[in-house]
Amino acid sequence: MVKSVTTLIINAVVGVVLLWVINLLNLMSIFGRPDIPINLITVLICAIGGVFGVLITVVLHLLGIPLTL
Repeated sequence: MVKSVTTLIINAVVGVVLLWVINLLNLMSIFGRPDIPINLITVLICAIGGVFGVLITVVLHLLGIPLTL
């Protein structure tokens, strides 16, 4: 039980940090897009989904689907 909770927490932290690194390195400019906005929705997607959540956020951003309230 403790191992699975620890794994989920690590996955959430890695997802949020990865989103931050993508913006820090300005990787979206390679595709001609602005940085991914860091707001409640994108942080929740990345925290819940981890690396997979970051991939979903990047794909939606590249498709032009806004993740804002």
